[in-house]
Amino acid sequence: MASESDKIKKRDLLDRDIRYLKGVGPKKQALFKRIGVKTVKDLLFLAPRRYEDRTKIVSISDVIPGEFVTIKGRITLRGRRRLYGKEGFGIIVDDGTGWIEVVFFVKNMQKLFRIGDEIIISGKVEFDKYYNKPIFVHPEYAIIGKNSDDEIIAGMVIPVYPQTEGLDSRFIRKLIYELLKEDIHLTDYVPEVIRKKERLYPLHEAISKMHFPDSVLEGERARKVIAFNELFQFFYKINIKKEDIKRAYPFKQKGELSLDFIKKLPFSLTLGQKKVIEEIDKDLEKSVPMQRLLQGDVGSGKTVIAIYTMLRAVENGMQAAFMAPTETLADQVFLVLSNFISGLPLKMELLKSSTRSAKRRQILGYLSNGDIDILVGTHALLTENVNFYKLGLIVIDEQHKFGVLQRYNLWKKGDEFTPHLLLMTATPIPRSLALTLYGNLELSLLTEKPPGRGKIETVVKVEKNRDEVYRWVFKKVENGEKAYIVVPFIEESDFTKKQGMKDLYNMYEYLNKMKSDGVRIGLLHGRMKPLEKRSVMEKFRDGEFNVLLSTTVIEVGIDVKDATLMVIEHADRFGLAQLHQLRGRVGRGKKKSFCILIMSENTSQEGMKRIKALKMYDSGFDLAEFDLKMRGPGEILGTKQHGFSGFRVFHFYKDQDIIEKVRDYVKLVQNGKLPLSQEEKNKLISLREKLKEAYYVA
Repeated sequence: MASESDKIKKRDLLDRDIRYLKGVGPKKQALFKRIGVKTVKDLLFLAPRRYEDRTKIVSISDVIPGEFVTIKGRITLRGRRRLYGKEGFGIIVDDGTGWIEVVFFVKNMQKLFRIGDEIIISGKVEFDKYYNKPIFVHPEYAIIGKNSDDEIIAGMVIPVYPQTEGLDSRFIRKLIYELLKEDIHLTDYVPEVIRKKERLYPLHEAISKMHFPDSVLEGERARKVIAFNELFQFFYKINIKKEDIKRAYPFKQKGELSLDFIKKLPFSLTLGQKKVIEEIDKDLEKSVPMQRLLQGDVGSGKTVIAIYTMLRAVENGMQAAFMAPTETLADQVFLVLSNFISGLPLKMELLKSSTRSAKRRQILGYLSNGDIDILVGTHALLTENVNFYKLGLIVIDEQHKFGVLQRYNLWKKGDEFTPHLLLMTATPIPRSLALTLYGNLELSLLTEKPPGRGKIETVVKVEKNRDEVYRWVFKKVENGEKAYIVVPFIEESDFTKKQGMKDLYNMYEYLNKMKSDGVRIGLLHGRMKPLEKRSVMEKFRDGEFNVLLSTTVIEVGIDVKDATLMVIEHADRFGLAQLHQLRGRVGRGKKKSFCILIMSENTSQEGMKRIKALKMYDSGFDLAEFDLKMRGPGEILGTKQHGFSGFRVFHFYKDQDIIEKVRDYVKLVQNGKLPLSQEEKNKLISLREKLKEAYYVA
């Protein structure tokens, strides 16, 4: 049995900087960094992008240009060769059924090949137009019997890795080949009972088979085992045992506040809203703090659920906090909540960074005495002198705009009890991604819109039709409708001039030249003071302005029921989720609404894909799936912010089938429902010790 010092040495090897491996050095270290490899462990967990099956040898007479093939034959000729205007070196390989030329452009390669050598060639067959013949250009090769290292590519299933200029798969394979000869200690956290049931390789064996499988199927299966192991560790770290956190106050009492609120709503709840309320009610009755993420598409009715949940806290003698990411959104939320709870016997206040000192002192006093039932606010709620009397519930809107520690700091404001937590987002995340990001949260989805909402028609126009678009929009406005017009920049700059892009003030001048007296334009942007923003929004809502020219500050939370027109300038420059959010500002009343996307005539291919997707899909969830396929999770949510760097092998699309399975296994392990050996228990205790405070509210 290996001593403890031997185990430490093996772990040290895994943590060793890649530059100290034979043949790497500082230059290749920088290249490895580009593909996310910094240590030996990173290299071992570098998953192949694909596999090439070189076990099947194709006769030269059967090769077809454009195909990837492996041939075997003898070198019959060698010499200098000029191809594509470059000087190179060529050999002729003959297998008895025919011959083919192989060309290389690396200096001094002629020293490697001799006439009569038996050679295996693997690569894509190209076509030499001049000689009208198939040809290999810079393929991989192995000279039989000459170099054992080369023969690891011959007649095998070969992994192809992420590459960068100056660092190819051949070199990476050789490094891994040598590393796997070492007695490396890899901790396999998946208990044996699960491995047996799921027929998983031990981790070390899976690493070996992923890099050098006997078949493509075996390589993929091995990769899946490593992904399983990564997910197991991830879920174990973020699914905290119940005893690790203070008890929550169970909301047993379903009183008049919440019941009256539902009864007096001027509309019926959707089936989705009813289902989510049932899920929340079950959570709130427990002494384990609720941790639920409510995903709702734009206009799906999340606010009603948030109010209901807060009223459940108040009628059980507790306080509720509602945190929004911006002052504009906090103002909007406070106004909407005030309208909904008008007439109910409770007190609600609004706290922001811009709240005046005297008012702030008054709010803080009432809050700590228990005289405020619901406090709405921004990051201002996180400051140390904000003390609740009995905080029982926290609602966080657009939760992805807050850091993990910010959410945790608010969560800690519960005194004797841990508050229940409801996170909300109008930026839909595909279920597979949500489960992986928020594995310790329960998920609720709202996919349908409340009844009585008007249809939104998405229209695409190019810049040369701009005048025509605004003449049509202004005609609608003159007939009593309201319009948003969104531009990406506030002021003109060298960039906007060079790109021919509209800014807020140039657009204001352009629109004023076109408009009639019946069109009244208001301006809104992020640099305005909170009171100015609020004033502009109120004037737009009350009809003093009937066109709101704005930057993307209106992306979330703005709710003007009679706004039916949305025009987005340079739409191809916006992200898909952002476009969907902007589109969701209209269609909130009964009238049919329009979202007009104005794009440049030289739109990029990626921009065109986004525009087509927005036109094709009404559902934010469908758009989120499309966006995930197109860009990947790291780009959508920010790799560093959300910790995706922790996944080396797990792939969001290839491994969707195991996400919930692994999550369920982790729950069984943490609840003591699976038999574990003492060694396995010790390993999991060690894993648990790595847990950081931030994971309490991931």
